[in-house]
Amino acid sequence: MPVGDDVHRIPPTLVVLLTLMVILGASAWVFAALVRRETKNRRALALAQWARSRNLRWSDRQSKLSALDALQRFNPKPRSVLTGENLTLVQFETAETAVDSAVIAARRWNLIFRNLKTAWPVTALRPTAHTISAADFFSLSSYPSLMPTQRFMVFGVESRAARALAESTAPALLPADIGLVLYGNHLILDFSARPFDEIEFDRLIDLCEQLAPRLTVF
Repeated sequence: MPVGDDVHRIPPTLVVLLTLMVILGASAWVFAALVRRETKNRRALALAQWARSRNLRWSDRQSKLSALDALQRFNPKPRSVLTGENLTLVQFETAETAVDSAVIAARRWNLIFRNLKTAWPVTALRPTAHTISAADFFSLSSYPSLMPTQRFMVFGVESRAARALAESTAPALLPADIGLVLYGNHLILDFSARPFDEIEFDRLIDLCEQLAPRLTVF
């Protein structure tokens, strides 16, 4: 008997049933993919969409980041990175590390790097209320006599730059829970005490744009 005859003898109801099963399976797969996208990947999608709105590139890959070159001895492991022409936002982790006579515990950091036209020796405004800050990554001297220490303490590798930072408008503009480090041509804000999300990003970018023109000379 020809094979073609067997094919033609398949009941129409079975063909319809098989077609419906295929459609049902495809629908279930699409539904599962959409649920996974809106739950597991929701955060990543939100960051990627925000990054595009700001002409930034978002990545969650643990790749080498030039903005973190100064911190290489702490073996920083990037978790989320948004990069642009003059701006880098990064969330990264460090292991427990000894620094001089102190120890920086393993923790997660949120930093924003903004390019500056003027190169600074390492100088920092360290939040007084914080037990640990990005300023602790560097071996800096404190200058408590240069400014009131209720909100910040000024640190640096040289007194002239420390004085210029203390006398600038940066301490007045900076919220008490955000640290500031000037490193070469980088303005670095440490917002590890705040969420790593789009609302904070917008606030911090605006803050960087206010601070950068005030940090051109020292």
